[in-house]
Formats: sequence, structure tokens, C-alpha cells
Amino acid sequence: MPIARDDSQVKTSLADSTGFLFQRDRIVVLGRTQAGKTVYIARLYGELYSHSQSWLSMRARSGLAHTTFMKMCADMANGRWPDPTGDQKFIDCDLSFNGNLYRLTMLDYSGEDFTRAFVGGDINSENTRALLDHLDHACGVILLIDPQNAVDSRDPTKQADDDWGMTQAVKRIREFPGGESVPIAIVLTKCDIHKGMILALGGLKKFRDDYLLWITRTAVRYYRTFECSAVRVTHQGRTSGGSPDLTKPPLNVVEPLKWILEQLESARVRDRNAAEQERREQLITRTLAHAREAIRTEPTDASFELATKLIRQLPRDCKNDSRVRDAYDEIRAAAVEQGVRADGRNTKLWLLVIAGVLVAISIVMIIVYLVQNPSVPSR
Repeated sequence: MPIARDDSQVKTSLADSTGFLFQRDRIVVLGRTQAGKTVYIARLYGELYSHSQSWLSMRARSGLAHTTFMKMCADMANGRWPDPTGDQKFIDCDLSFNGNLYRLTMLDYSGEDFTRAFVGGDINSENTRALLDHLDHACGVILLIDPQNAVDSRDPTKQADDDWGMTQAVKRIREFPGGESVPIAIVLTKCDIHKGMILALGGLKKFRDDYLLWITRTAVRYYRTFECSAVRVTHQGRTSGGSPDLTKPPLNVVEPLKWILEQLESARVRDRNAAEQERREQLITRTLAHAREAIRTEPTDASFELATKLIRQLPRDCKNDSRVRDAYDEIRAAAVEQGVRADGRNTKLWLLVIAGVLVAISIVMIIVYLVQNPSVPSR
């Protein structure tokens, strides 16, 4: 289930080894068969549409998609588990997060497609190629894992999907261009049923270290683990005849998506600050080079005036840089050495003019004094 963001400012444009340009512009939700994808998708939409907040909300782009989601929520409200989305592989929604508009394209691939793509290595079918393509363009990933499958030694196929398969998916993310910092939310589903098992195994951290070791080791960093219960079950479990209970609030359904969006926003701020810093660096370097070149090639009053003007025209945040202050002091020192003021006026010439004016004033004052005070005749 990928979620494609519509805001072009956060799309990361990258080029692979062949020079092909692509963008990481979507959040992908991965999960194997019976990992709880359909229920998670339906409850996520129900929470963000029916209980939307001013800072986070979701709305389907088509009436058919909205009807599908709301029918799923209605089925669960009536105590029935929803049917899979069937042939609807793509469902578009608009997501508003902190005033920014995102485009969400939800893909509900089957768990069988996941197995073929990441365990069987089948990249020839249309569905697996599309799944891998979405993963390669992901700027964030939610991994849905049923913790029972991670410890169930009776079914090695399930273990392979949630261990080897998920690890291969994470490995592909990290090794593909731009994937080293993609945030990954590891979501343990159905925790209302499996909470006792997780506690008996030492708690969430111990469970993650013992049963999700290869996934977290491959993810390296930029990941977080969530215990999730999209819908509470009235009885022991789904396979034992349990039915959904929407009267109880969900646990960590919206939180994984919110965490990923926060990471993306933080990354965007870091990228913007880095770009601004790079712009300042280039501006400072270019300006100082022009200023020094001006006084080096022709140390005249005009060249010193041009050099100081270039530095004075720098933005305030650039003027605070120590290199700019040092260059300005350097130019002023060179101006004094050449007998030129840093503003381009010849120091010696102006000193002569000032001295001449002072001499003229002195002569005029002496004449005036002599006129007003004639000499007294000698006796």
C-alpha cells in the first residue's frame, strides 16, 4: 500500500547508475498473507476520515474508494470481518498533514505477491514488478508483521515470509539509491491477541531483539517498532470465532504513519537548511574571490571601492561569517598600505586638500586679525 506525496518539495529526485531519474515520493505498507493489511487499511481510513483532526486527515479521491472503506468499517462495526479489497489494487486518497497536502495511493497487494517477490525471487509477474517498483520509490515504509508467525515453528513458510522476506525487503530499500535514510515503521499486528505472548517472551524490546534481529540489523537506523491492534477482538482470536469490536479504541494505527510523516518533515527541514547553507557558502566564496581579484589585478581607488561594495552587499547572515569579516579587514589593511581608503578615495590626496584648506583658513584669520588690530607705533 504506497502513499504518494503530492508536495513536490519533499520528493527526492535521484539518479541511479544508469542516469535514470526517479523520485522517492510514497509510503509503502508491506505485509504477508493474514498479516492484517485489509483491517489495518480500513481502520486507518476510518480514523483519519471519520475522526479527522485539524493537523491530520484523509479523504478518498473517488466515491468508489470511499464506499469500499466505509463498507469495511461498517462490517466491523456490525461484528463482521471485512472482505479483501479484491481487484482494487490502487486506491487514491488525499492526506492533509500539518497544512501540507499529500496524495495517498493505497495498494493492497496480496501476501502471495509478497512471498513471490521477496522469498521466491520472482520478478517476472506484473504484480511483483509493480510491488518492487513501489518499494524502490518509497520515502517511508510500514512493515506489518503478525508476531505469532515470527515464533511459530510449526509453519516454516510463515517464518520465512516474516523473517527472510521482510529482511530482503528492508535490504532492497537500504541498498537502492536514496534508501539509506528511509524511515521504516515495524508494526506488530493483532497485539490485543498476542500481548500475553509478547510479555511472556520478555516484552517488546526483547521480542524485537530475539525474533526481528535480522530485520532491525538490516534497517540499521531510522526505524521504530510499534505494537498495533487495529481492531480489538471480542473473543480469544479470529480463528476461534472472535469478532471485531469497534467500541474499543485502536492501538497504534495512526501512530506509525504519523511518525513517518514527522520524519519526512524533519528531513525536508534538514534538506532545506543544508541547501540554504550551501547557497550561502557558494555566495561567500564567489564574492570574496571577486573582491580579492579586483584589488589584486588593479589596486586603484575604483578597485578598492568595488571590493568593499561587493562585501557590503552580502546578506546579513553572510556578513556574520568570520571569513567575510577577515576579508573585509584584509581589504582595509591593503587599502591603507596602498594609500587608498577602503571606500576608494585617495588618502594622500585628501590629506593634502585638507592641509591646504587649513593653511588657507589660517592665513585668512591672520589677515583679519591684522586688519582689526593695527600695530601700535613704537615710542
